[in-house]
Amino acid sequence: KLAGHLPAMMHRSLALLPAMRKLSAIPSCCPGGLPVLPVEDAKYVPKGETIEVGGASCYRVGHNWGTAVVVMHDVFGPDSGGHKQICDRLADGGHYVVMPDFFEGGSVEPYYKAGRVPDGKKWLSKFGWNQHCGPIMEGVYEHLYKDIKVDRCGSIGFCWGAWAVAKTCQDPQKMHAGVWAHPSCQVGHELYGEGDEFELASLVQSPTLILPTPQDEAMYLDGSLTRRMHANCITTDCIYFPAPVTHGFFVRAAGFLGKSWEDCGGQRDMAEYVAVNRGINLSLGWFAKHLFD
Repeated sequence: KLAGHLPAMMHRSLALLPAMRKLSAIPSCCPGGLPVLPVEDAKYVPKGETIEVGGASCYRVGHNWGTAVVVMHDVFGPDSGGHKQICDRLADGGHYVVMPDFFEGGSVEPYYKAGRVPDGKKWLSKFGWNQHCGPIMEGVYEHLYKDIKVDRCGSIGFCWGAWAVAKTCQDPQKMHAGVWAHPSCQVGHELYGEGDEFELASLVQSPTLILPTPQDEAMYLDGSLTRRMHANCITTDCIYFPAPVTHGFFVRAAGFLGKSWEDCGGQRDMAEYVAVNRGINLSLGWFAKHLFD
């Protein structure tokens, strides 16, 4: 039923579903099979290092090839799931990558595990844009443009982090492209007293790619938000990730409805492996298109 309501550009994603299901059934020991994941998150050894930037702890990796990517973590924080794996993969794609810890070493995960979701939202409400995240990003920009001397910068965010990407993309002189991965931009009005997602989209001034899943609101899938951006002559695209992929697949940390990705049905199988690699490739392609003259 969903396919009948999606724009034509998203039908190509639905067409991949049979292939993804077929891949999911291939044991990794068979010829042509792929490993479940490149490296289990808990066993992964990050390639980068932690530095202090803008008053925040930041994970950085990669070299200055002229472009940077700022990674915006989800509500579980930068040390959860595969956040640093994603940073390293983006750096391998030819970018200097920085991931600020906006949560000061904390995470909403303990609240989720204790079934205290309202308390978790109250905790998250401390990290608004004007008083907290924005000043950190000013320090990040100074690091990127003055210390490292990159030419252009993009950003990718997961869940909560997609909202942070949208906020940075309101300044096209500093942030030149954004990617919203399984976005939860409702945090702007639910936690920080801002306008709704449509107002947020109307303020975006940099090219934006949206990567939604079946659990994300219809506005991310049906063109409602991209039309707001198009009205301002902003380049956008939307690539849908169909089931069995679920919200949170990119970093395998936070899920939806106050649960972790695994508790929401996330599976470390072939479909997950394919989706993560597809998401990385799409993001790198978006940055390749919009971070170079």
